[in-house]
Amino acid sequence: MNNLNSNMSLGRREQERKWRRQYILKVAERLFAQKGYHQTTMAEIAKASEFGMSTIYQFFESKEKIYLTLFNEKLDTLLELVKDAVKKASTATEKIKAILKVEFDFFQKNKDFFRLYAMEREAVTVIVREELGREVNKKHEEGLALLKQIIEEGIKNKEFYPFPPAEVAILFSGMIQAYIHDWIKSGKEINLDEKIKIITNFFLKGIHWREK
Repeated sequence: MNNLNSNMSLGRREQERKWRRQYILKVAERLFAQKGYHQTTMAEIAKASEFGMSTIYQFFESKEKIYLTLFNEKLDTLLELVKDAVKKASTATEKIKAILKVEFDFFQKNKDFFRLYAMEREAVTVIVREELGREVNKKHEEGLALLKQIIEEGIKNKEFYPFPPAEVAILFSGMIQAYIHDWIKSGKEINLDEKIKIITNFFLKGIHWREK
């Protein structure tokens, strides 16, 4: 019985720890969006989250670490959402459409954070920029590998013309990134459904199956 109570107590403490960590990240993200990364301090994050400075430092050694954690977790979330959407789609064509929908929806919901990243990238330290670059490249390579598999599937099933899969994956990824980058930098609202339709029609018509 004592062991059971002890395990339950440990479980509650772990849940509380996870909740505190996520709450600190949520508060920090809001402050970064409101004030900018450079203008936000650890003391302000502690005050807004209603935790002491010692509690903040138990989870994150610096503001840079908070920023890196936020960015990495968002990239991880996006990649998992893409993988889940791809699993639910039955054809290569539907998988391409699903990826577009998921990515545009995700950036729309997180536009303030990624706009902050685009606008204040030079404000962070060189070490943070290098770490961000490594994480972006890592997730980008994972995404390209998934796209390449989908293109190969489409070619095999005669949905897509047999262009080199790796190059097609790079082109598709580049189209999405260019659209999202310009949109985030502009600060304007856009009709996501319209943009998705344009990219889908342009890309899929370009690679659709046809006799050589």
